[in-house]
Amino acid sequence: MAGSREYWKASNNSTPIDNNIKYTYLNFLMRFEYQFTDSTKQEVTQASLDWLTFHFPSINQYISDFEMLAWKARYTIGSRELMNMFLKGLHTFPYIIERVIDKSPTDYYDLKEKTIMVVKNQQLLRAIKSSSTPVPFWQNFQSTQRYNNPHPP
Repeated sequence: MAGSREYWKASNNSTPIDNNIKYTYLNFLMRFEYQFTDSTKQEVTQASLDWLTFHFPSINQYISDFEMLAWKARYTIGSRELMNMFLKGLHTFPYIIERVIDKSPTDYYDLKEKTIMVVKNQQLLRAIKSSSTPVPFWQNFQSTQRYNNPHPP
């Protein structure tokens, strides 16, 4: 009788794992998924990571996609291999890669911050260039001739 009281107290005060149906079910799902997951899933994710490319100026989207795929492929964030894969995705803009490498990133997070900075600077330069369209030389010459003509017609 005393033993049954102890069991009743234990099951009411602190729920043992056996009595926690939700935990048991979630544990079952996790183990089931782990045992029967698609074996090619990681390979497909790695291939997607290899094919991922940066499209200017969407650096935030590139980083988000890259980190999601790296997590799914179970890469270690701090690895040199992952840093190289990140730079590989920037291959369509070699001048960005060059500028990022010149800044000597120390780890993945530093690489990510420096890449964001370089891309944002590139965006700023493009915006400045597009807003300040110079007037062609012949138009400047015509306008001065029109107003500074010493001999009126």
